Amino acid sequence: MSAARRSGEQAPEVILLGPPGSGCTSVGAALARLRGVSVSDLATVVAERLGVPGQRALVAVGEQRYRSVETQAALQALEALARHGGVLALGSGCLGEQGVRQAVEAARQEGARVVALTASTRCLAHRNGLDAPRSVALGNVNHLFTQMLHEREAWCRGLADCVIDTTRTSAEEVAQALSPPPEGHDRLAGV
Repeated sequence: MSAARRSGEQAPEVILLGPPGSGCTSVGAALARLRGVSVSDLATVVAERLGVPGQRALVAVGEQRYRSVETQAALQALEALARHGGVLALGSGCLGEQGVRQAVEAARQEGARVVALTASTRCLAHRNGLDAPRSVALGNVNHLFTQMLHEREAWCRGLADCVIDTTRTSAEEVAQALSPPPEGHDRLAGV
């Protein structure tokens, strides 16, 4: 049980999962602003630990080193979330490690809300810059991307309390949907 819940406080703990481009970073920031809590973005933490720019971290250090640092950072971020509450934008790359999946499930069992973000394959490809013409020498990048999406979305859905499609919604709209209504208001009134 988290330290905040043990002391009787309501610890707003939200874990955002999703493939690249689904909106974990932007939804995490919007949700934290709306709730007035801290946010931790795993991709940013990993890039900082590796000492490389965020968008280039995986390419700059190679997948094996990146995933190793990412796994450690994910487990530490989940521990910090349990102690302090807040929002954790976890993404999905770290879910390849069983220990991380188990830690997310344990956090969910302790009361953290786990949300899987998704979007259409076309939207995710566009958000990741994969809708531009490419050299045939690179192979079938879109096919590899789609395979990766299917695997990661299965992990995310398997761990999540709910799934939200971000294809046609803004980060702020998703954050609103995930936030409790103001005191005295029922979000579903009149529906």
